[in-house]
Amino acid sequence: MLNALVLGVGGNVSQSIQKALAIATVPTRVVAACISPSSSGLYFADRAYISPLARAEDFIPWVIEVCERERIDVVFSGSELVLEALAPEAETLRRRTGAVCIVSPPDVLSIGRDKLRTCRWLEAAGLPVPGYADLGDRESVTELVERCGFPLIAKPRFGKGSDGILTVRDEQDLERVVGAEDMALRDVVGSQIGASDLVLQEYLGDEHEEYTAGCFCDADGVPCGTIVLRRRLQGGTTTTAELGSFPEVRVAASSIASALRPLGPCNVQLRFHHGRAVPFEINPRFSGTTAMRARMGFNEVEAAIRHFVLGEPVPALRDVGSGIALRYWNEVYVPAEALTTLQRDGGFVDPGSYDTTVEGWTPPR
Repeated sequence: MLNALVLGVGGNVSQSIQKALAIATVPTRVVAACISPSSSGLYFADRAYISPLARAEDFIPWVIEVCERERIDVVFSGSELVLEALAPEAETLRRRTGAVCIVSPPDVLSIGRDKLRTCRWLEAAGLPVPGYADLGDRESVTELVERCGFPLIAKPRFGKGSDGILTVRDEQDLERVVGAEDMALRDVVGSQIGASDLVLQEYLGDEHEEYTAGCFCDADGVPCGTIVLRRRLQGGTTTTAELGSFPEVRVAASSIASALRPLGPCNVQLRFHHGRAVPFEINPRFSGTTAMRARMGFNEVEAAIRHFVLGEPVPALRDVGSGIALRYWNEVYVPAEALTTLQRDGGFVDPGSYDTTVEGWTPPR
């Protein structure tokens, strides 16, 4: 049995990784960690820890210590901050502990992390790219408005999900964002964010033709499979995902992964615009729909274990062809004692020893 460390299990992406591990055919013992004892993913693991912040000085030494103690074979995370901390230390971690970090190199991560750099990289690679401008560059902003018109989208360069995204509908909206004159607007994107921290993008298509595509790449960065879901969003999270062939989207996403050459998973978000699939975000990591994809036959987490840890060829990644996933909220009930113990001791050996209950309300068949 392999031992996997999953970091950042308070977030939906790391929880999705846990779900994919649970249905994988490779037996895996899961050690979960997060910064807060109220992170629900801690209570669905074989062992749980409270971790330091990813940007803390003691984070990497702590990860090394846990990997040695738990004999970890593979390290996963869906947190961008955690991945940024792991990426430059991945080789050291493997040399010290034997654990393989499923994380792309720092330069690949930075292309996806910075939305302005994403656009510049797509353009330099000769790939489809939305019209864009650095909001701190008035000449570029003027050119974009003349070329694309309104509406436009303003988003934080280092944002996630739909946090801080604004629709710029006219010149008046644009002046408020560029000049940060409207403090209410500025509060939406973050009190410390000014125009130079935002990227302005062409408004692409419509919300009914938005897609999330998952590509899995081997150790050489070559795509070995792609799955495409047409999605609906709520609060930046996919709530409805329709599996289909969507060949134009599949080709566009695979072309991006081929040029980027990430290690393992790469998620591309696209919309149809003027008859072609145009990407607007690239995440060289697992995504919040990882568990949905795994249920649909495309288990990137298992593929990562088999290829990068066990040294096997990338397994056939084929989806089931069609289907729809509907996401909903659910509740997990844990004794107060469990949170107190986690907070006091920094972890516990057997989360399953606590009386944890998941709300069940589906009728009996």
